[in-house]
Amino acid sequence: MGRPSLRTIRQEELLDAVVGIITSKGVAGLTVADVAKLAGTQSSKVHHYLGSREEMIAAAIDRAMASVEGIVLNALSSIEPQHRLDAQIEILFGASFLEPHINQLIDQLIAASYLDEAIRVNVSRMYQRFLEILIDSFELAVPNLPVEERHQAAHTILALAHATPTFEWLSLDSKNIHEGRLAAEKIVADARVRCQEVSK
Repeated sequence: MGRPSLRTIRQEELLDAVVGIITSKGVAGLTVADVAKLAGTQSSKVHHYLGSREEMIAAAIDRAMASVEGIVLNALSSIEPQHRLDAQIEILFGASFLEPHINQLIDQLIAASYLDEAIRVNVSRMYQRFLEILIDSFELAVPNLPVEERHQAAHTILALAHATPTFEWLSLDSKNIHEGRLAAEKIVADARVRCQEVSK
């Protein structure tokens, strides 16, 4: 694999600044001038390498999506297909699933998506990819389960995975924090029972 080009290196450096500002100040606090200042360059260079403010935000979302997808797929790659669904539950609800700054970035992007349609579309694209990976794991674990039931189960688990960190952030009782994972595990167990029933 060849060395990255100077342009790629510069884009990544500037994107580091974009992500840093979004995680600390939110999307509303992101300006080209601040990116340039944090990266030690000129605003014209930011525009040259990353484009408009909207393009910078889209690039930050792409980076978050690639990072999470890489973590998940790498973790699943060494696991037997029929056990990947259990492993994915562990990944989604595990305490060390993501680096804190990735979680902070995603949280800020979700918050901004309520007010910005372009951000909403890009965040939706990111979650759609997470959903596809989860649906693939369901297909391997319970292949005889009807497609709509697999999709419904995957949607529910992803919603639980999204809500659980919020409970933790709000410092709710630890019993409540773990209920999301227990509910997800029950969905998987019920899906396996249902799959056996369908197979008979």
